[in-house]
Amino acid sequence: NMQHKELEEKFMKRIGIIGTGIWGTALALTAARAGNDVLCWAREQEVVDSVNQKHVNKMFLPDIPLPDAIRASADIADVFAFAKVILLTTSAQWTRLMLKQMKSYVKEDTVIVLCAKGIEVETGKMLSEVLQEEIPYAAVAILSGPGFAVDVAKQKLASVTIACAKEGIASELANMLGTPYFRPYLTADMISPQIGGSVKNVIAIASGVVEGAKLGDGARAALITRGFNEMVRLSKALGGTLRTMMGMSGMGDLVLTANCATSRNFSFGYEVGACGHAEKLLEENTRTVEGIYTAKAVVKRAHELGIEMPICETVNKVLFSGLSINEAMDELMSRPYKEEGF
Repeated sequence: NMQHKELEEKFMKRIGIIGTGIWGTALALTAARAGNDVLCWAREQEVVDSVNQKHVNKMFLPDIPLPDAIRASADIADVFAFAKVILLTTSAQWTRLMLKQMKSYVKEDTVIVLCAKGIEVETGKMLSEVLQEEIPYAAVAILSGPGFAVDVAKQKLASVTIACAKEGIASELANMLGTPYFRPYLTADMISPQIGGSVKNVIAIASGVVEGAKLGDGARAALITRGFNEMVRLSKALGGTLRTMMGMSGMGDLVLTANCATSRNFSFGYEVGACGHAEKLLEENTRTVEGIYTAKAVVKRAHELGIEMPICETVNKVLFSGLSINEAMDELMSRPYKEEGF
């Protein structure tokens, strides 16, 4: 089978990684454990030197040794000369900029796997749409699901969704990356994993608010359930399937992020809930809390599509229009009663 042969050649046991922060390093470890040679590109020369000379990423994951199979380079061209499969791990808001830097090295048979979660704030676009604009000829896949980078790096059990609309690619990627500790599920639906991975951060902020404001476990369960409804609604409007949203990159990621105090989105929400409003916390916040950016983008996209996302809209108002938590709760709880379902 010619097509299969070509796929196999494309997926020689080599993986390139663009971005060697915590997530990039965790995925490099995953790829190496699955038997691949890995070449990482890092912006910081000290990361490159630390990986190549000390076999550790001192800047981002100082206590986890890296196997010899992982090397690093500060020259992006090296990575594209080395591998056909490229995992892009830089954060969502940096993705377009990175794609512009990568563009001239991407070949017809390069597969770019988008590993960041989020929606581009300025445009409200999914990362696959950004890639389509910047490098239209590249094959694109998505890797998304519930797993904190540090846990993945420490080889704790994790399951993910790998999505690709082109036949055969997702299963080749799964064969390449899967281990007993890292279990991929496959889909051709590229919309749900991107919407799931983004919107769940907004719901996680709301979930943290509920916890911080001591509104009770029942309230949190209700919020997560209705939040899941909003994820499904947006995804369906964009062409995604319920089936994929019920999987790792939708339901799975929401369960993780909206119930876990180590999630940055949840803990940011918690502080907002405890304090009663967001203003001061937004000014003081130094960490990347993706859900803050995503709230704005999601609401914009929902309005364009004419769909209701009350929880996301309320989070957006709390963050950017000075709505207090008490007002927000009144607003959500006094909505008209309705039929259950998506």
